[in-house]
Parts: sequence; structure tokens; C-alpha cells
Amino acid sequence: MIKVMYGRKGSGKTKFLVDTANDLSRESTGLVVFLDDSDDLIRKLHYRIRFINVAEYSISTTDAFFGFICGIVSVNYDLQHVFVDGLTYITHDQMDNMESFFASLEELSDKYHIDFTISANGDETAIPEFLKKYI
Repeated sequence: MIKVMYGRKGSGKTKFLVDTANDLSRESTGLVVFLDDSDDLIRKLHYRIRFINVAEYSISTTDAFFGFICGIVSVNYDLQHVFVDGLTYITHDQMDNMESFFASLEELSDKYHIDFTISANGDETAIPEFLKKYI
């Protein structure tokens, strides 16, 4: 399953992700991973959540980010949920260009039974058509 929190900066997407990740980590038997492009949230997340600052790995394209996620999946057999805060900041790409990324992510999610919750900045009145099924 993929769920996308899409809206303008300051609309509460990050707080929702942090709260949801913390709640899930307390009841989860699998691994919960939180991906962000800075260390700002590390102290707000429950200690059982595996926090990764993606900026430390020179990720600068959507394809590179998908490969990074595949690497996380390949070494964690018990991965249950991945949270991504600020997808467009991490990938340095516009949401309109990410249709193939989401198609690949959906295949990964289905194959390995991993849930993804993603926040992305954008205008709620101009949501790309492919993205609507994830909101």
C-alpha cells in the first residue's frame, strides 16, 4: 500500500508522518524506517524507528532514490513500513515526473508487503492524475 500526503508547505504533513510512525512503531513487530533529507526529526521519532538521513548518501534523482529504497528492502527481511518525508526535496524532481517511480514503488510494495507513507509538497488543486489513487 502506498499513501501520499500531498499539500502545501506548513499544512501538517510532517507532523502526521511523525505521529503515525511513532504510533506504528509501538505496536509493530516489523521494522519501521523513516527517510528524510535532514536530521531535524531524529529526536521526535520513537527509538525503535530506523531513521535515515538520505542527504548523507548523495541521492539526487528519482531513480537513485528508488535504488536506495530497494537496497533497504534487500537487507531487511522484516521491513513493514517506510515513511518518506519530503519526496520532492529528496529526489530534486517535480511530482509530475514521478509516475514511473510510483509504478515501480507499487510493484515493490505488493511483492514484499511493505507499506509506504510519503509526504510531498504541492498544490492540492493541481494533483497529478496518477497520484490521486494514493491520496
